[in-house]
Amino acid sequence: MATATRPRVATRGRAAVAAARPAATAARGVGVVGSAASSSSSTSSSRVAVRRAAAPSLLSSRRASSRGSALVPTAIASPPASSPATEDAAGEPSSYDWHNQWYPVAFVADLVDDAPFTFTLLGEPLVFWKDKTTTTNSASGGGTYRCTADKCPHRLVPLSEGRVNDAGEIECGYHGWTFDGASGKCTSIPQLPATGNAIDTALASPRSCVTPYPTAVAQGMLFVLPVSALKSDPASRPPVPVIPEIDDPGASHCVVQDISRDLPMDYATLLENVMDISHVPFTHHGSVGRRENATPVVAELTTELADGGFEGIWKEGPRNGKYGSQYTHFQAPALMRHTLRTDQFTTLTVVYAVPTTPGRCRLMARFPFIFKAAPPRFFFKLVPRWWSHLNQNSILEDDQIFLHKQERLIEIEKNVRGKAYAQACYMPSQADTYVGAFRRWIVDNAGGSPAWPKGMKDALPPQLTTKEQILDRFHSHTEHCKSCAVALSNLTKIRKALRVVALVALAAAAGTFARAAPPKVWIGLSAIAAIAAGIREWMGGLVGKMKVGPYPPPRRPPSLMEAALESARIGLI
Repeated sequence: MATATRPRVATRGRAAVAAARPAATAARGVGVVGSAASSSSSTSSSRVAVRRAAAPSLLSSRRASSRGSALVPTAIASPPASSPATEDAAGEPSSYDWHNQWYPVAFVADLVDDAPFTFTLLGEPLVFWKDKTTTTNSASGGGTYRCTADKCPHRLVPLSEGRVNDAGEIECGYHGWTFDGASGKCTSIPQLPATGNAIDTALASPRSCVTPYPTAVAQGMLFVLPVSALKSDPASRPPVPVIPEIDDPGASHCVVQDISRDLPMDYATLLENVMDISHVPFTHHGSVGRRENATPVVAELTTELADGGFEGIWKEGPRNGKYGSQYTHFQAPALMRHTLRTDQFTTLTVVYAVPTTPGRCRLMARFPFIFKAAPPRFFFKLVPRWWSHLNQNSILEDDQIFLHKQERLIEIEKNVRGKAYAQACYMPSQADTYVGAFRRWIVDNAGGSPAWPKGMKDALPPQLTTKEQILDRFHSHTEHCKSCAVALSNLTKIRKALRVVALVALAAAAGTFARAAPPKVWIGLSAIAAIAAGIREWMGGLVGKMKVGPYPPPRRPPSLMEAALESARIGLI
């Protein structure tokens, strides 16, 4: 998913990039598309050995002895025990804590400092803003990011529709109540006298407060821990799930591409998809895969299934072992990474799947590339972020339509026919080892589904009815990606200017032709008009791709009708 259109490389760095490109493409495809492998270790092989030696203790499981053998392919065909969302496979209430986990909500590069924004996590709307009155925090660019429940206790309107005042507090846009982001306490109620017993009593009441949540900025991402900051001891909080390679001493050799997108699919559907290491040659043929490169996949787990997740390896790796083994690590509940290492480079595919509501999630994907040679790093950095997002969104959409429909068919098998996942799906090969392990983790370790708020039905929303809805890019990505939003605005302004240029040049060409001016004059003016119109049309295609993804995907050529409709859609922009 994270492939950007690559620039040409200088002669000195071309060999390194040429060697890296196939494997990097495979790795990126598997991340959001499931084909690079992963390991939670850092770059050195000694760290790999240490981590693996420590893996059993880090990923100890309540059911290690009975579950380990059930993760090889023969057991994948054997269905895991079904269970209610609030119970584990043994019928006991699940002890897994979905809330005492750090979840990323946005890349810092996409945030603005002058307005609050809302994000729904585990079914609960949250509001975020930057408090500039606090001590400078270099990781967040100065100030502190605050987070509270996105609900004013006065009349229950969203605080995200308000503003951040000069004191760094969130102010409700309805009646002006203000709240401190660190404590959640109400600091002002304009409808009461500024002094006296009435205001003192109201401000002291717990009913006038909002719930504050801890935030953290790490590796260019904003994280939140959805447990009240007043009840959460900082010393007992789990570590923020980051990628060690990015912070390694050799991180200067690392370039990172990233993208976020709100997807019309369940958190579990996304993670299952990115763990699937065999679909890339077929689903993503023509983008990051080729059908002719498909080979049998033998994936194996290297740790037991545990609350903390699992790890695995595809020993042969992509391209018939040309780039070595691929490693996969699922760090529950939201982080999945694939890692591929060669002598020339290391490439990772990192996916954070953030559960928002049933049937929807936010994808936060990162693609670190560690090149030993300097020229490849230099040319990777030349690619504008918004340009790489065009390609990454296209790769995401290769399977977005059928994943949206697939999960509803699985829900029917579960709710109507009473089948567990492994009973509904026939998975006879080791290519599905990670998928089977993840589905068992949800049932056996995590209570069957994310911990939605009490009363929220754990059911998928109605299926979207048009391809345009499923392939929407503007609301799912562009409007909350600063680089793409700015690029869209600039492209729109340039297109307006080009329209004026084309019309003026065309009118001038007609006038000079009518006055029998030398041919080179009106021909030159006509050429200017044509060039301006052509550039404007090309930019119109870019604008269209920032709003809705094209169809069909590259794995098959468009029909005559599909091609005509796509051309007409772009022409109307």
